[in-house]
Amino acid sequence: MFYSILFPTKEQHKQPRQDREPDYFTDLNLNQIFTHILTVEKGFGQKEKIGFDLETFFNTPLRDPEIIKYRQDILRELEDENLRAMLVGFAQTIYSIDQSVIMVHDAISSLTKWRDNYLTRGQLLNCTEMYCQTVSSFSAALSGITLRSAGLRDFAEYLKTYIASDEFIAMGEHAKRLREKLSTVEYCMLIKYSTIRVRQYKGQANLVQDVLSTFSKFSQGEGRDYRLHIFEESQDIKMEATVLNMVATHYKDIFSDLDFFFEKYYNFEDKKVQRFSSEIQFYLSWLAFIAPLQKCGLSFCYPTLNETADHLYCRDGFDLALAYKNRDNRGATVPNDFEMNTPERVIVVTGPNQGGKTTFARAFGQMHHLAALGLSVPGREASLFLFDNILTHFEREEDLTMLSGKLQDDLTRLRNLFEKATSQSIIIVNEIFGSTTLSDALSLGTRMMDALSALNAPALVVTFLDELATHGPEAISMMSTVKEDDPAERTFKITRKPPDGLAYAMHLTRKHGLTYEQLSGRFKK
Repeated sequence: MFYSILFPTKEQHKQPRQDREPDYFTDLNLNQIFTHILTVEKGFGQKEKIGFDLETFFNTPLRDPEIIKYRQDILRELEDENLRAMLVGFAQTIYSIDQSVIMVHDAISSLTKWRDNYLTRGQLLNCTEMYCQTVSSFSAALSGITLRSAGLRDFAEYLKTYIASDEFIAMGEHAKRLREKLSTVEYCMLIKYSTIRVRQYKGQANLVQDVLSTFSKFSQGEGRDYRLHIFEESQDIKMEATVLNMVATHYKDIFSDLDFFFEKYYNFEDKKVQRFSSEIQFYLSWLAFIAPLQKCGLSFCYPTLNETADHLYCRDGFDLALAYKNRDNRGATVPNDFEMNTPERVIVVTGPNQGGKTTFARAFGQMHHLAALGLSVPGREASLFLFDNILTHFEREEDLTMLSGKLQDDLTRLRNLFEKATSQSIIIVNEIFGSTTLSDALSLGTRMMDALSALNAPALVVTFLDELATHGPEAISMMSTVKEDDPAERTFKITRKPPDGLAYAMHLTRKHGLTYEQLSGRFKK
């Protein structure tokens, strides 16, 4: 039986999730990606959370292929624009009803006694009517669609059973009867100075029509509407509620029925419907996020997930955070490939600075986390690793308040990384040992490669040490490349090739007029 649109079973849904971001989020810029997904613009540069409590789902990578496939199937189906539009409308309406019900409950439980009134109780009736109509209409709409994913199909079946239940039918019929009764309530207000009296309407003349008829002769056609919407102050609401309470004394049977309805349906919303309307945002927000990137021609795919690292690859992958930042500049994002086959385990990326090496490393980590959430990943096709943890070591600015130096900090962090790592981990190391001599860096880098080789976990190392790319059969050498006719220009393509040992520093200095000869010539002038 249906329980959650994010998990096939209740037991899976109840498993612990991560409340805080994993440590690798900042290094991989995943925090930037999910901030965009989980917030909306409110104008003037202000943002606020979308309000569906989705953070723990994005923080928690999955290890169960069954759950990942369950989510992938749902996401594939939601690529249909018509179905997605239906779900967006349904989820937003249910969320709006949820918020209104919360306000009613807050008013009833408030220490301000006057807030527990018939105006508040009538608001719950409004919410109930809207809820019944929304759920019934949505179920009818789903019944006309052939759903392929188990999650959406099971929810449609659950909804069909739910709206046919005696409880749901009775609630809808009671709300309809009560609304009809309330529509018969008529009353007069007698206002004199600060006193208001209420009595039943007994056929008194409607003076409104007389007034309108008297002034109709002065009408000169439709005029401009100068009315402004003014926020209703609590004092006005209090007066309205007080009048309604007086009206209730003249229609005791009807308002007693409203009291009964309020008590019986105080918590009228179905928990599974509520959960669905919140959790479906996990998929909808993701598809909304990647839509502008797809319009730019960037590809997304549903990867296969492997419990071994024997054959991993991605075609046309890219750094999602950077691509989103450049989404208005078509062609600014350069996709790259990688492939790893046994006994290969460690991708070693070398090449000139500012050539896209760190971006490539981030993309490698990002796609694995996204795949473990059951989401589509950047790339045309991919086969990725089902990991137990992603462990990163990215270069940090030296903290002058610390007694230890940068090299010691690098080594301490690297030791902590290996203490946590298993053969099922993914390890990403980006540009370390830059604070020591070349010979020491090479010695430390070789020992790091020995440890990675022994661990046998998939890893990616960005380094200025070309020698690490030929460490052994586990190492895959990849390089950031430059244009053949202008080595100072980066292509941002990372290709599988041996390191060439060139730093291209002279090409850069010449391009920017900073060689010794160029500078000397200026001084002579």
